[in-house]
Amino acid sequence: MATIKPFRGCRYVPAAVGNLSSVICPPYDMIGPELKTELQQRSPYNAVHLEGGEQPDPVDPQAGYQQAAGLFQRWLADGVIRQDDAASFYLMRHAYDFGGRRYQHLGLFADVLVEDYDAGSVLPHEFTREPSVLDRVALLDTCQAQFSPILSLYRDSEGNLQRVFEQIIAEPPDATAATPAGGNAEFWRIADDATQASIIDTFAGRAVFLADGHHRYEAALRYRHSRPDAEQSDALAASNYVMMSLVEFDDPGLLLLPYHRVAGGMSAEQLEAVRTRMGEYFDSRPLNPDITPAAAVSDVARVGENDHCFAVFWADAAPTIHTLRSDIDWSSWGQLAVSEAWVLQERVLAPVLGDALAQHIDYSPDHEAIVQQVNIGEQQAAILLKPFPLEPFRQIVSAGNRLPPKSTFFYPKLPTGLVINQLSGSI
Repeated sequence: MATIKPFRGCRYVPAAVGNLSSVICPPYDMIGPELKTELQQRSPYNAVHLEGGEQPDPVDPQAGYQQAAGLFQRWLADGVIRQDDAASFYLMRHAYDFGGRRYQHLGLFADVLVEDYDAGSVLPHEFTREPSVLDRVALLDTCQAQFSPILSLYRDSEGNLQRVFEQIIAEPPDATAATPAGGNAEFWRIADDATQASIIDTFAGRAVFLADGHHRYEAALRYRHSRPDAEQSDALAASNYVMMSLVEFDDPGLLLLPYHRVAGGMSAEQLEAVRTRMGEYFDSRPLNPDITPAAAVSDVARVGENDHCFAVFWADAAPTIHTLRSDIDWSSWGQLAVSEAWVLQERVLAPVLGDALAQHIDYSPDHEAIVQQVNIGEQQAAILLKPFPLEPFRQIVSAGNRLPPKSTFFYPKLPTGLVINQLSGSI
């Protein structure tokens, strides 16, 4: 099962960078061009200068990787970033507001041994896109450092780690920062041997579930396999590990939000065929034409509490809400059919669109944005889903299955820049 280790993290020196809030950023896949520019202007030391954005430079991506590598080494040499002198775990308490409520979750930052999925120690739930993996491989290879943590989940039903964490957070944090999610992160370094041993023992025999960061994990796997054989067999070689923030499945501050679908570019015949297929599997009724996207999402969550349910905002018709027909035994389709996303893809969209599915369907967690795209005529339909249920998620992934693309949106995204994982030398 998963092998976790403390590591010598590299952290910003407050005296050199000022307010830590000015130097952290979201993970790369949440950083578009405008946000990237804003973060770069916020501080010359913002982690975005290392992490990059969602799209590498289309003209000369290697120049961006080289620039990040040069900056990282210069910041180490100039004392902007300092590597801790002893291997440590790190604990983050992330507090944030969502939907008018205050949440907080705990994440343990640790090095996790990078292994092939067949080993069963690290369990994926989605497939990756090759260009994104290659981008992250190039960044690792050039910088020999991992700038952003991967979010993974673990199960600790006995609450062993929670008791350890409560003792840690009773002390003042080593660092605090406002986060890109509009919240606040507190950060503790865990360096004493007894606590580290307790943490390692708790993870013995347990797998971890990738939640957010599949492309970065597969990049780390390729990076490890590219190293010399002697290095790959060295249990303490930093290149054999990847930094994760490990969150317990039942942490009440971990939110699993829906990933919605938006459809466009279909012919009139394709659009009519999609409607027909929906009618074969789902009952529908109209929604108030003036309903807001947020209210529709709430209706879907309420109606879908015990049923498959989604809502559709059409460009050429009033919005509708759909529930699976009562005469359909969805369980006969297998475990994945617990998800509306799977039913939509396999029973409605793929049979109509075939290999052109990716050309017509896009994904977004932002229901307001995709409904607006429909309202202004850029897209033909916004399909609003409910969140993927967490316990079926655990069961399905444990069985070795992958979910449809963009089935989960774990919130909030982890901040980048609280600690960096250097991949040269030993952990």
